[in-house]
This record gives sequence, structure tokens and C-alpha cells, in this order.
Amino acid sequence: MNKFNYQNKNKYHNKRAKKEKENKFLDALVYFIVIITMVMISPLIYKFANDYTNNRTSAPGDNEIVSERNLKSRKYTVSENAVDLAVLRNTEFGNLSLITAKIADSGDVIFFCSSREAKNTGDSGTGVQVQTQTEYEDVFRIASIKSNKNKNNININDQIPPIDGETVPDDTGHTDGGAARSDYADSVISISRTVSSRYNFLDSVQNKNYVYKDYSDGTFFLSNSKTALLFDINRMKITSNFPYPSNYHIYETALSNNKEWLALAAEEGFFVGNLREAYNMTLTKSDMKELIATVKVSGTKRSARYPSWSGDDQLIYYKLYEDDYMKSAGVTTTSPGGNEQLSSLDCKTFIFLNNDSIFYYFASTGETNLNHTFRCGYFNINDRKMTDVMKSQVNYYDINVSPKGRHLAALSRNGNMIKISIIDIPTKKLIYSSLYSDIYDFSFSPDEKNIIIYGRADGRRSLKVINIDWAEE
Repeated sequence: MNKFNYQNKNKYHNKRAKKEKENKFLDALVYFIVIITMVMISPLIYKFANDYTNNRTSAPGDNEIVSERNLKSRKYTVSENAVDLAVLRNTEFGNLSLITAKIADSGDVIFFCSSREAKNTGDSGTGVQVQTQTEYEDVFRIASIKSNKNKNNININDQIPPIDGETVPDDTGHTDGGAARSDYADSVISISRTVSSRYNFLDSVQNKNYVYKDYSDGTFFLSNSKTALLFDINRMKITSNFPYPSNYHIYETALSNNKEWLALAAEEGFFVGNLREAYNMTLTKSDMKELIATVKVSGTKRSARYPSWSGDDQLIYYKLYEDDYMKSAGVTTTSPGGNEQLSSLDCKTFIFLNNDSIFYYFASTGETNLNHTFRCGYFNINDRKMTDVMKSQVNYYDINVSPKGRHLAALSRNGNMIKISIIDIPTKKLIYSSLYSDIYDFSFSPDEKNIIIYGRADGRRSLKVINIDWAEE
């Protein structure tokens, strides 16, 4: 009996041990299958999470999301065209000295220049003209040349043979010397009459203390602390003047997108006026509505400056200053009472973009290393959220961004040379770069497809238009 029980007990233990061994094998097999499955589907999980995050992130422009607009890959084609500055010599108004230049969507180049003009000496008071030594003064002029894009347009990515000693551009988009073939060859220059010296535009443009806005319809807005005007490029004349109300000490002004409202940032406060309601488009103090008062806080003057209109002209963005130091961004309605500081924008270097978003950037400081990086992103007005989109170890020190926020143009040092780089921000793709001994100014056209660069290269002044075109991939 005991022997039988021992045998049964032994069989039971053997059976149990065998079953436990089988269970461990099955557990190991299941674990192995799970691991293999996770490895295989992890890219899909990552892609789903990434797409979900992108779709949750607001992007600048038309309230579209990043994945629908900014993260689409683009295939770029770039052309480089030199503007011959000899067109500014021996004009009907004498030699013009270029201060800076702007570029329109059409590719037309707008020159801001100075020239010498004889002063009006008047008469002796008896009606007899007095012959005196001719005196001259420097005056401000606007000039323009049109682009001929159907002629001599060369893509810098094309391999073309040199012509008349011309150096073929390399794959970074710059040449090592020689004259570039241009859309502006044989273009005729058009020059405006003198802009009255009492408005002081010459000093304002020379000191970069002015406001410029291209409306993409053949007109641009130009203003300084003295006055504002609307200029027609095709007719080469001022079409509208917007005199400021008397007794205001103006910082900056901005004309609305519909050209009906003028926002004024002044020492006395932040105002808005309806030009269509004003007599003969001339604003008086009674026409102005105060949106933000200038106040003193602990002995510091707090004021709103640098107005920028929202896409629908319902809001005005501004920079909040304490004395002469910029502190933060803000937004106000066009009617008194609706004002908010955008405190969640934790950055003091930013640019207002079209379509209600803000491009911000943190420039590198000191030596380029892991602790000193360039960083930039978008601040969405609706979400009140900063979204970083690009970092770089390059020590960029001068920043510009296209009006819709897609392209970054930035300067950096390259030995004794200055390098300008144009980058597709969301994809971090280098679109174009070139070296100069000095760069005086550079800016985008409203449609982001042209950038104009005024600098010095190969021992002489250089003005180039970089045309950027793309197809969504």
C-alpha cells in the first residue's frame, strides 16, 4: 500500500514538474512574441504619436496646423540675379547713392537713395533773383527697376557653361567671382521726385529708423516720426500722405491691411484713427482713440511701441517698453478696453508675422557650444503657446524671417567673411548660402519667394536678388 502511494505521489510530482516546465516555456514564448511585435510596430507607434502631436500643435498662418502646412517637404529651386548698381549713375537727377533696397513679389527692385540737389536760394525780397554760389543738399529719392523673369533667368542648380569669363555658381548658391547673369540686364530705372526734406526720411532710412510695408498690390507704406505715406511703384509717385496729429511725439506707425486705419505709437500713448472718417485723410487729435495710455511705474515710463495689425485688422500687436528697454509683447483691440500682455511669450527677441503668429528666437551668445545654441519657434496667439521648431550650433547674430514665417535668413561669421544662410525652418533644410566681406541689409518679399541682399563682395558693392521657388513633395 505504501509502495503504491509512493509511486502515485512520484507520478504526480513528475507530471506537475513537466507541466510547470511547459508553462515556463509558453511564458517565454509569449514574452518573445510580444518583444518581437513591439519592435516591429514601434515605428508605427512613434509615427502615430508624432503625427498626433503635430496635429495638436498650432502653426503660423491661416490657423493651419504644423503637419498640414509647415512640415510638408519642399523641393526648392533657387536663382541668383545680380542688379547692376551702375544704373544709379548719371541719371536724370545725377548720381544716386544707394542706402538700401527692397524687393517686391514681382521681383521689381525698389531703391532708397540719396542724391545731391541744388538748394532754392530764393530772391532778395525785391523780386530780383540774387546770383549767389550754388549750395547743395542731400535729398531722399525712391527709384525702381523691373524684373524681366522671362529673359536670362538662370537656375543656380543647373550646370551651365561660363559665359565671358563668368564663374558657374556652386551647389551652395554662391559664386567665387565674376559677373552673374541677371533678370535685370538692360532694365530701365525709374526715379521719383524728391521726397520733401522736411520729413527727414533720408536720416530715418540711413539710421534704419523707419517702417516699411509692401502691400503686394504695387504700393508700399513708408513712415517715420515725421509723417507717413503710401507710394505707388508703377506710377513712381506718392499716392497718399498721412500727416500725424499735431503735438504728438511719434515712435512708430502702422497702416492697416485695408488701408483705412492708422495706428500710432507715441510718447503720449498708443492711438488709432480711421482715415476714411478724417477730413481729407488728415487725422487730428479729435480723430484719435487712445487704446493704451503711457504710464509711469516706479519712475519708469511704460509705453506700447511698434504696432502690427492682425490679418483681419481687428487686433493690433505691439511691443511693451519700459523707458527704452523692450520687455514683452501685447495685443489690443481697435476699440478702447481690450488690452492684454502676452506674458507666456517668454522671449524678448521676436518678429510679428502675418496671420496672427509671432516668430521668436534666442540668439547664440559667446562661443558656439552645447550651452550656447540658436533656438527659434512660433508663438501662437490663440493657444498662447511657444513651440520650438529649430535649434542650431551656428552663432547667428542678425535674424530676419519671411512674412509668413517659413524661411529664416540669418548672418554668421565664417573666418573673416560674413555668411548669409536661408533656411526652411520646419525641415531645417539649407536653401541658399553665400559669403560676403560685409552685408548692409537684407529682406524678403511679402510672398517669401524673393530675398534681396545688399552687401560688399570681391572688393565692390553688391546687390543680389535670390529667387526661391518650390513644389510641395
